[in-house]
Amino acid sequence: MQLSYKKSVFVLIIISTVFRLFWASQLEFGNDEVYYWLYAKYPDISHFDHPAMVGFFIQFFTANLYFDSELTIRLASILPTSIAMYIVFLIGKYLKDDFVGFISVLLYNISIYGLIISGTFILPDAPMVLFWLLAFYFLMQVIPYQPKRENLLKLFLGFLCIGLAIYSKYQAVYLLFGVGLYVILFNRKWLKKWQFYVAFIFPILAVAIIYYWNYQNDFISYKFHNNRVSLFSLHFNKDSFLREIVGQIVYNNPYIFVAIILMMVAIIKKKFLFDQQKIYFFLLFTIPLIATTVYLSFSRDTLPHWSGVSYITLLPLLAMYVSSKKNIKRNLIRGFTFLVILLSFITLEINNGWILPFKPSKTKETLGRKDALMDLYGWQQAAKKVTEVLQENKLTSLPIISDNWYPAAHIDYYFARPNNMLVYGVGELPKIHKYFWINKKNPPLINNEVLYITDSRNYKNPKEIYDDKYNQFNLIETIPIFRNKETVKNVFIFRLIKD
Repeated sequence: MQLSYKKSVFVLIIISTVFRLFWASQLEFGNDEVYYWLYAKYPDISHFDHPAMVGFFIQFFTANLYFDSELTIRLASILPTSIAMYIVFLIGKYLKDDFVGFISVLLYNISIYGLIISGTFILPDAPMVLFWLLAFYFLMQVIPYQPKRENLLKLFLGFLCIGLAIYSKYQAVYLLFGVGLYVILFNRKWLKKWQFYVAFIFPILAVAIIYYWNYQNDFISYKFHNNRVSLFSLHFNKDSFLREIVGQIVYNNPYIFVAIILMMVAIIKKKFLFDQQKIYFFLLFTIPLIATTVYLSFSRDTLPHWSGVSYITLLPLLAMYVSSKKNIKRNLIRGFTFLVILLSFITLEINNGWILPFKPSKTKETLGRKDALMDLYGWQQAAKKVTEVLQENKLTSLPIISDNWYPAAHIDYYFARPNNMLVYGVGELPKIHKYFWINKKNPPLINNEVLYITDSRNYKNPKEIYDDKYNQFNLIETIPIFRNKETVKNVFIFRLIKD
């Protein structure tokens, strides 16, 4: 029996969710993910790097960390993304019909950003994408049309979701740019409605909460991000620019990237025959963020996923463009099938090391440093071995210090948490990040003896860092981490003593 496209969407979302649950259960935390766990463990109204929403999501989906594992914490990304996929279907359906909505969801599921980065890993992108798409869905039904009383609820819901998106990640302010640009260019009648201005209270409230936290903390977030994304520079950074472009191509899938370029050319040449007002609506809500990240990459190091939400938002419009292509449904299903098999294989490969050659190192202190995938492997194995050493040597009463947020967050989650130990960031604020505030919540660090734990991917000699604070640096144990019977990295436990 042939399923309707709406039912097919539900089947596709369920299949996608099952695979993402599998990947989440098999992979250990990466540097960023385990850092955002700290947002849930030490909640606040905002944080040094990002607003607070991702931490609140983790608290909600783990019952305030009662269920505390990689899988349960990643539920805060996996389940909202399943909802986001359905919203993309609704947007595509609103544009034309269920088939376009179905193609939109298929495109979502071949995007690395949509499926993995914001859809499986726990990052601020997960709640941001959900609220961004909700805001877009509500506003596209209101802003392009005549202001009417029956549209006010959707207007307010749209602006509420903008506020929640901003409270998830800063770049959601581009939703406000989209609203402003469209209203000024195409529908100024909204400027005569007081309800339009009242709706801004929601994003203003989100910004006010973030601003208040920064006011209490010397506007540290703005200073940090200003150093990362300065808009004016005469220096051209070729490596950053190429990395940004290649990253956008890979993260969003080469097929999607090229298809969007072709769609843009068709729009310019007026060969994409569709409602021009809706096309402009999509473009004004998406292109500014993509253009900004590319512009910033001219002079600054950027991250390709910063613009990922814009590509996700363009998918329903892209679905309209490709829906008439021959065998598009079959080809996208094949693409999705290939991608989930590939990602499942990569997941198993990370944990087993069957095929990919491991790069050896000349020293035990740098073993595994050139293998980026090692961030996602070995921490559970190390947790058991480190716990044994700590308990045998009766060291669990000592605090652990680190001079950088990574691997401090990994150490906190995998070593300190199961042994009820405290981790302190002892170093400069730009390096210890959230630990500057965690230190204040913990008892003062007055111990003459502390532990320093690190691994060969992040190794620093503690004597070079803390020579002014301690005078004995005793290596207690070097713990090898194995994969497929081969040592792939080492964990080092030091005992630092001040006489």
